[in-house]
Amino acid sequence: MNWLSLIAGLAVAWFIDELFGARAGLVALGGLGGVLLSQLHKRLDRLTAELTAIKRAQVSPMSQPSAGVATSAIPAPTEPQRATPAPLAAERITPAPTPAPAAVSLPASTVAIEPEQAPAATPTAAPPVVPNTPRSAHSTASDEHGPRVTSSLGASLLAWFRGGNTIVRVGVLILFIGVAFLLRYAAEHSQLSIELRLVGVALAGVALTALGLRLTPSRRGYGLSLQGAGVGLIYLLLFAAYRLYGLLPVGLSFGLLAALAAITTVLALRQDALALAALGFGGAFLAPVLTSTGQGSHSALFSYQLLLNLAIAWMARHKAWKLLNLEGFVFTFGIGAVWGFSAYRPELFWSTEPFLLANFLLYLYVTVQYALRLTEAQAQEQGPALPLVDGSLLFGLPIVAFGLQAALLRHQPMALAFSAAGLAAIYLLLGHSLWKRAGGRLLLLIEGMAALGLIFLALVTPLALDARWSSAAWAVQGAGVLWVALRQRRWWAALLGMALQIAAAWNHWLAKVQHLGQSGEWLFLNSNFLGALLLTLAAGFSARCLQQTRLATAAEPLAEVAVGTPRWLRGVAPEGLMLAMAALLLWRAGLSELLAWDQHALDTAGLTCAWSALLVLGAELGRRAWVWPGLGWVARALMTIALLSSAAAVLNLAGAERLWARYLGGFGLVEGGLLLALGLWRLLPAGQAESNGAQADEGPRPIRIAEHLLLAWYAMLQGGLVLYTLAAHAIARHEGWTPAAAILLPTLLGLTLLARMQAQRWPLREQDGLSGGYRRGLLQPWLLLLLVWVLLVNAFCGAEMAPLLYLPLLNPLDLAHGLVLIYGLRLWRQAGPIHARGAQALAASAAFWWFNSLLVRSLHHWAGTPMWLDGALGSAPVQTGLSVLWTVCALVTMLWATRKAPSNLARPIWMAGAGLLGVVVLKLFLVDLSHLGSLQRIISFLAVGGLMLVIGYVSPLPPSAAPAPRAPTPP
Repeated sequence: MNWLSLIAGLAVAWFIDELFGARAGLVALGGLGGVLLSQLHKRLDRLTAELTAIKRAQVSPMSQPSAGVATSAIPAPTEPQRATPAPLAAERITPAPTPAPAAVSLPASTVAIEPEQAPAATPTAAPPVVPNTPRSAHSTASDEHGPRVTSSLGASLLAWFRGGNTIVRVGVLILFIGVAFLLRYAAEHSQLSIELRLVGVALAGVALTALGLRLTPSRRGYGLSLQGAGVGLIYLLLFAAYRLYGLLPVGLSFGLLAALAAITTVLALRQDALALAALGFGGAFLAPVLTSTGQGSHSALFSYQLLLNLAIAWMARHKAWKLLNLEGFVFTFGIGAVWGFSAYRPELFWSTEPFLLANFLLYLYVTVQYALRLTEAQAQEQGPALPLVDGSLLFGLPIVAFGLQAALLRHQPMALAFSAAGLAAIYLLLGHSLWKRAGGRLLLLIEGMAALGLIFLALVTPLALDARWSSAAWAVQGAGVLWVALRQRRWWAALLGMALQIAAAWNHWLAKVQHLGQSGEWLFLNSNFLGALLLTLAAGFSARCLQQTRLATAAEPLAEVAVGTPRWLRGVAPEGLMLAMAALLLWRAGLSELLAWDQHALDTAGLTCAWSALLVLGAELGRRAWVWPGLGWVARALMTIALLSSAAAVLNLAGAERLWARYLGGFGLVEGGLLLALGLWRLLPAGQAESNGAQADEGPRPIRIAEHLLLAWYAMLQGGLVLYTLAAHAIARHEGWTPAAAILLPTLLGLTLLARMQAQRWPLREQDGLSGGYRRGLLQPWLLLLLVWVLLVNAFCGAEMAPLLYLPLLNPLDLAHGLVLIYGLRLWRQAGPIHARGAQALAASAAFWWFNSLLVRSLHHWAGTPMWLDGALGSAPVQTGLSVLWTVCALVTMLWATRKAPSNLARPIWMAGAGLLGVVVLKLFLVDLSHLGSLQRIISFLAVGGLMLVIGYVSPLPPSAAPAPRAPTPP
């Protein structure tokens, strides 16, 4: 009855609105509405599936079932003329209580109809009837008070709503809230006399209780609901008489409330009625809230709650009622938290602390009694194991209680440290006592208490001592908890140990670091670094334990792994998390020490590279010694940090002199050489690694390609900058040397890699799987960068060689162009470009630009004409020379098209040359004719005209490529 759930949701939302405001009420209503919609959706899907199955069963033929197969859907209709013997009919089919089918499968107790006994179907057969097994009158009741319901919160709530009396129970809830609001309204408006109000509520409560007692034997669910409503109204009456009207003195009020609590307890226990206890005590806890006027003593409220909790604790001694335990826990600490947030003051500590401690001890007793009762029930009952520990109460109680204690002692850290020590002692001593008493029967509860004791023991250090040492203590304790948990295969405890270490790392990361100059401590021998070192060792030890557990789990049988080991532990994520945390903490702590070091030889980048490289060396040695692939990932990450920081340091330096100072004065050459040597040692091929007694670091292929490319690009960057800096520093007039020096070593490295690719040597062998990555990630991009270099140096560089004379094609700049040409041809032959046509056009454009710049540079040195950016296009000799050069280029292009080019490319190449020749003709008439002097103009026209005659003679237009033969058309 989902509409009844909707009524209950509205009532709860209204109640929360009255207590905590409209926003909380809307949130509660929205949550209940979402749950209701989810249930409606599931029910609709289930009914749709059942209806579809029924239709299929009606349409499918039933007269010829398979031999030996029992009917699992709706039985076949029977002939009306054929009589079935009574015993057989009773044995086979029991009429359903309602004509509408509720399921499409037969219960296990129904006897299937054999094929030879199945009657033939007739058109006039009766509609199919789904058999159903009737339930006894006691089955519902037993469902509600059996241990498998009372020990589960969800099962208790589900049984309460499905116990056959849902309307009554929802009505009781609404009735109770309505009476409470009526009493408060009457108290505020005084429309009725006090006597009439109280007598009316008392009579209603007694009448409901008596009627419930009368009806319980015949209609258990209905009667228990009425009893709970009556008891709750009497609770409300007594508290209102004391709080609202002041008619009862304190002693008498609590005496009556204690008597009523005892009566409720006795009634619930005698009738084994969880519903009665839940309704009665729920009303008792809500009574002071619903009748509250904002005035009154908190001591009276807490004393009243303590009285109720004593009754719950006494009931827990006899029954394992999880719903009742959690109800009392939530109401007690929830109401206390709300009061503390709104009304607590430091001077109220000594009138509040005893109640907090007493309620904590009571519910700790309830937790233990719950486990004891379920252990006894498990020993007596056969079937699946019961949940022997109430985890929500076991772990929720100390969290909530210590949180409230922290709020009471927010300005007294030492007092809170003593509180944590007291809680640790309570849990550890209680766990030891239970172990001596029950042994392995309460192992899960004992382990939980031991874990809680260790957690609160770990809290003592941060509350009393410095944050750095407290974090170290947390981490060591967390590593110990994880080690014990993995050995005992207690996965939740392993998670707890990891969480404790993560919290320690976070606390240490946020702690204020004291600089060495301020504290006077030694380098690496101070609390900052030693605390981080303890954290690192604890996290590394935990990662090693997780790795060994994962490897051991992988060797277990599949069935045992699926049952006993959680999925998260079978992966590498926990191990990777702890390793990453260890590496990050150690890297940050060591770098902080070095940056605070009073020295001037190394800058920040140098210190970062040195510390990262040292950690890479340690991680790589540990990986090879312990055969631990996880340390390989740590080495990769730290190596990446070292290479990127070193590259960023040199790229941020502007000017050759500053670079030279870093390379020689700042140990830049040593830094680059050591990083390259360390990177090559890490990336040794498998054969060399095995010959050296080590194991190769074989990661995923994309990761290995990225490592190789990063190291290769770093080598190219350092090689180019070192020679560039040397040329710029050593040569006074370096216009022709420095651009060539910048690409010399990187291009030679590229040619070396191409040679190793051709010779199938490491790292470009086919079995290494790295050739494609090098080609796409290094060799081809470097060619693009060389083309950019060609564009820039020909635009800006004059290639001066003072005091040497300038010689075309024999100066460093033009010789470097020859190196670029060699590199491009080697790459073309071995690797091949991605887009052949585009690469050819790009190479031709670069060569054409180089020829033009070579002409401009030569005229600049020999005839004194300006360079490109100084007005070369306004010079008559330059314009004449460009006209002649372009014509020669057109001649060579067209001649090669007619003599050497493939037949399919001859005509397009010849047309490109002709197009260039057309541009020369336009230039002659638009530029040379109007802007050049007579001599230059004559030279231009004569040279171009003569060359065009030569072109027309030696390179006529080639024929177009023959069309491809068409396939014959079929007749």
